[in-house]
Amino acid sequence: MHTASASTYKIVQKENYAEVHASGKLSPWDFLEIIYRLHRADPKKEKPDLWVFDKNVDFPLHSFPRLAQGVMNLLIRSAIKEGCRSAILTADEFQKAKAELYCAEAAFLPFEVRAFTDRSQALAWLLN
Repeated sequence: MHTASASTYKIVQKENYAEVHASGKLSPWDFLEIIYRLHRADPKKEKPDLWVFDKNVDFPLHSFPRLAQGVMNLLIRSAIKEGCRSAILTADEFQKAKAELYCAEAAFLPFEVRAFTDRSQALAWLLN
């Protein structure tokens, strides 16, 4: 478990994907730290990742363009595994709406990002 500013997160490596459990107020730097740790563990993004936000997660909407660009700066576009994805599992519909704004900002990334409120739907999409 890592603590960054007013947030905590934990990265769990599963057999077919990585799972990020996040709680608290996440700054753009917190997101980039998590993404950097995922990137170090899987530089070519060969495994998809599932971000699990608990009900206490909060994140600033104005940082989404900078965050998406930060992700792009970490990745080598040609090294990303074809069809690799990231899913965001939110605690409620309001969080999902906020996460979908990030998904729209991240549309230029070389992998797809979608938001869900149902874990089984998120995993079905992520692993197909």
